[in-house]
Amino acid sequence: MNTVHVDDVSRALWYLTTNGNNGEVYNLVDNGETTQGIISELVCELLGIEHDYHGTIVSNFARLNMTDIVDESNEKHLEPWSEACQRDNIENTPLSPYLDQELLYEKHLSLDGSKLEETGFKCEHGKLTTGNLKEVLEDYVKLGLFPPSLAQTN
Repeated sequence: MNTVHVDDVSRALWYLTTNGNNGEVYNLVDNGETTQGIISELVCELLGIEHDYHGTIVSNFARLNMTDIVDESNEKHLEPWSEACQRDNIENTPLSPYLDQELLYEKHLSLDGSKLEETGFKCEHGKLTTGNLKEVLEDYVKLGLFPPSLAQTN
């Protein structure tokens, strides 16, 4: 997975106004080599929750029953999410714990940001951190998009 900090996006756009080739397309990604595992670890650390990795046998079984696994996960998470939104008076939010089955397929997508780096641009935020995620979470709470009762961060 690729990530990039919004500050680096703003900087890159400004940088390209004077250093990019008109009409060229550039990929912008940090050098953190972010994986789903890294994101899971950071989210769990931020929110004080636990997750487990399952062995090969359980993972292979899950692949055979992907629809059932996804349905079970959605049932487990959607009701508490809805209750938290109601409790915290959030009537409309684009955020959801709903899981699309397609997100679990092993269809990796990775962008190459070297073309932009060759122009001399470097990201200042090279790796996703718990601090970065905490900033995003706090913004979502302030905007009324994430239930404050679920955002009890350390």
